[in-house]
Amino acid sequence: MALLNKNLSEREKAAIHLHIYGGVNNWPLLYRIAVPDSFPDESLKGLSDLASKWKRSPKIQSYLQTVQEQKFLYEQRIKAAAIETGDNVHTNSDMSTRIEKNIDYSDPVNQARKLNELVNSADDPGEALDALKVIISTQKADREAARDNKIVRAYVPITCSDCPLYSRAKNKLSK
Repeated sequence: MALLNKNLSEREKAAIHLHIYGGVNNWPLLYRIAVPDSFPDESLKGLSDLASKWKRSPKIQSYLQTVQEQKFLYEQRIKAAAIETGDNVHTNSDMSTRIEKNIDYSDPVNQARKLNELVNSADDPGEALDALKVIISTQKADREAARDNKIVRAYVPITCSDCPLYSRAKNKLSK
């Protein structure tokens, strides 16, 4: 059985790479990829338990950590090279992550993009919270500005004597 073997099979390595680089978080599926003969009759009872045990096994945890570190170092090298050359680069983990030079942060769209990036990539919860506070205050200011710029139109008669309300009140007072 795959749990008892101390050496990783190529299928197990492939499943871990699929998790790290492919973003697959379905561990029962990854277990079935790694150990295809474990459920030949399509009886999936106990699959989640076996997948959980397989995921927590020392050999899988060790290899998982190794691949994560390799991916991190690879992305850091790409980013460092991009900063050095000044190129725009896409990484494998997030194709929308770009390293760009001379971004105009006076543009509200670029400000919002940077704040969203800070929230999504913050390692410190306090840093993410600060960026969220800025986003919320900006949205509140935008709502208030929209409310202030709302045009209110009121139509009034040219003279009070032409107003029906005035004439009714005048008739009541004269009676």
